[in-house]
Amino acid sequence: MKQVKFSVRSATSVAVAILCLGASATAFAQVEAKVTGRVHFDARNFNSSYNTIADRDTASLGDSFEVRRARIGIAGKINKDISYEIVGNAVGGTTNFVDTAWGNYGFNKNAQVRVGRFKQPFSLEEQSSSNNVSFMERSYGNQMVPGKRLGAMVHGEPMTGLTYGVSIYQDGFNELTNQSSIGNKQAARFTLNLAQMNDIKDTVLHIGAGYTGGESSVVPVNSGNTSSAADTKTRATIVALRSENRGQSNVYRAQIGGDTLRPATTTSTSTLSGTTVTTTSTTAGGLGYNQSANNAITINQKLRGVEFAGARGPFKFQMETFNSKYDAIGTAQTLATSVTAVHAMGVQVKTDYMEFMYNITGESFAEAYKGGNFGGIKPKTNFMTDYGGVVGNGTGAWQVGYRTSKYSADLPVTASTCTATGSCATDVTSGASAIGSRVQNSETARTNTYALNWVLNSNARIMFNYAETKFGHNIVLLDSNSTVANTPTGGTTDKERVISVRSQFNF
Repeated sequence: MKQVKFSVRSATSVAVAILCLGASATAFAQVEAKVTGRVHFDARNFNSSYNTIADRDTASLGDSFEVRRARIGIAGKINKDISYEIVGNAVGGTTNFVDTAWGNYGFNKNAQVRVGRFKQPFSLEEQSSSNNVSFMERSYGNQMVPGKRLGAMVHGEPMTGLTYGVSIYQDGFNELTNQSSIGNKQAARFTLNLAQMNDIKDTVLHIGAGYTGGESSVVPVNSGNTSSAADTKTRATIVALRSENRGQSNVYRAQIGGDTLRPATTTSTSTLSGTTVTTTSTTAGGLGYNQSANNAITINQKLRGVEFAGARGPFKFQMETFNSKYDAIGTAQTLATSVTAVHAMGVQVKTDYMEFMYNITGESFAEAYKGGNFGGIKPKTNFMTDYGGVVGNGTGAWQVGYRTSKYSADLPVTASTCTATGSCATDVTSGASAIGSRVQNSETARTNTYALNWVLNSNARIMFNYAETKFGHNIVLLDSNSTVANTPTGGTTDKERVISVRSQFNF
């Protein structure tokens, strides 16, 4: 990693100009900058009992090559005490190019202030960079954590082995409603390394706890189903899970009903001279796929996490538990009849994981631990010692690992209260309801993942993962399964297997 220092004091022309003005060159800032980047290139093979369907909604099941991450950015310091990072993301689901963009005021190391878009303080697994995590993909619990969001944070390490972070943030780059408060969500994380506090060498005894929660808004849309007519009911996803190792999307999904859209055609009947006449008219704009509702749904999430890690020499054990509760409420309208209702839904999801890692080549995990997180392993010998070296001059670092991870979702409660003329149902069971809310696929699953990692050097790694998932009951392909004689055309499955390989480069 090459670091370049820019200083106006070293620029002769600027110095002469300053001297001419009688000013001091030391009044100008000293800026450090370094280019950073990463590329993660994956290959994946998927196996399940599903039938093959040529439908875009089943793309998560396809064998594929994938550029999982491609990021480029600049990081550095201004006058030593102010640090910054700006990173762009060339791939991903968001149309916004910004991955992170933050500035950090570090004048007081015990109480630093960070503003911008950055990782919110929650979860040991999330705080570990994607360049350094032990497995190619993080666990089920990570799918519920805030990750990188816009906000402000106070953080620091006031004493050896103790870290904290407290933040306020928002979901998304822009708010969806006219709510009058800023930073509607909060996060906090506290960690202790008991080994570091007691000066126990080559050891990590890490414990931590975190909380995040608050309100965010989402706009319901109608179904993206491509095998039947578009649904007039709109829905907002409260929580959805993808099986680990980039397996099937929506192995569990809970959605609250929103507005009911106008149908593409309206049929009316009338009697003329004793003859019944049927008239069909087309609604302006027509009903299509992925149409948005007029009203937003507010989701209040409360997520708690507990983390533990123990490391001694080349061995590491790590575990976390997550308990997330979602309460959603919003106004919903039947646009064709102007009937208005208040829809509500509550659901709770619990997840946990345990992982074991061993460095076959003897590298110490304690050396990679700093500030409440694990960084990257530095091989004792690089596979290539220098740019002109001979391949095979060193072994690099070799790791083996195992992780077991699971989730379980409680039966959600849905309700609807009418505020205008019309009939609105109340439903306290799972599945589809008269107000459009629903839960789908399996409420429980467990995934066992096996890993073999080869760290060639500090900037290159090759990873091999095999993951096997067992669902609590058979699941189907959502949003693409038309049925023939009540049998899903895509079939059903209660398990899946995913083999994946990653070539990773970072600088």
